[in-house]
Amino acid sequence: MAFARIEREAPPKGYEVSWPGAFPFLLSRDVFLEQALFVGQELSEEEFDELRRLQRRHECKAQALRYLAMREHTRYELVLKLQRKGFEASEWEQVLDELADENLLSEYRYALLFIEQRLRRKSEGRAVMVQRLASKRVNREDGERALDELYSEELVCSYVKSARDEIAAKVGEEHIRDHLQKRGFTSSEIRMALDEE
Repeated sequence: MAFARIEREAPPKGYEVSWPGAFPFLLSRDVFLEQALFVGQELSEEEFDELRRLQRRHECKAQALRYLAMREHTRYELVLKLQRKGFEASEWEQVLDELADENLLSEYRYALLFIEQRLRRKSEGRAVMVQRLASKRVNREDGERALDELYSEELVCSYVKSARDEIAAKVGEEHIRDHLQKRGFTSSEIRMALDEE
């Protein structure tokens, strides 16, 4: 005996699935087509439960993609946002793994953009940027890769000089080295950048 039935198409959203004692369940067109279903098809309770699971996973992925379309995110940020939308770990874990495999979710890309944006506002050393990335929960490997790319010897010299110019206008020449260290530049980086002039 059938537990549920695919009743009809409900444009533009998908298809209505009726089941005992509840409002119809809306199945997306994508899931309907992926599962090769048809209107009028009867479903056992197990088939119905599987379709609901697939639909929730589809909704979770669609929501994650909407967030990623707005800007890059860390996995941690997406987990928090998806949880707020009511998705459970069993729904988002596989989705986020899949998005990472498809390179749609990239903590490396997030780290690069984050560092570049910070550096446009204020020149800071690698040590400070490591802390900033950790506070955003960027995974260590991707964070290190982005830092290696954006903190070459030549770039660090330009960051130190830029920071020196910002600081000199505020505190005067005698305190520059102290303030550069507070911004995360090492003594050797400061010497290398300032002594070569």
